[in-house]
Amino acid sequence: MADEDSFERVDRLLVEQQMKHFEMAEMVGEYRRMVQELRERHDESAVRLARSLPGARYHVATTYVRENWLVLEGELKRMFPRD
Repeated sequence: MADEDSFERVDRLLVEQQMKHFEMAEMVGEYRRMVQELRERHDESAVRLARSLPGARYHVATTYVRENWLVLEGELKRMFPRD
């Protein structure tokens, strides 16, 4: 059976995962507001920014989420090995 430290590590990783998803949701909200503003008022600099969506910040966050899930998966397999 897994020890208490393992459960704490998994919980910490899940909290980090949840926070990253919240950050990503905020980014999507920012992008939605930007596109809505472009609908109402054409601004060439904002158009250039919109063309680059979802942008580097979002790509970095998705990479983090993917890698964090792999770490979680490994930790859970170590905690609960198959017979």
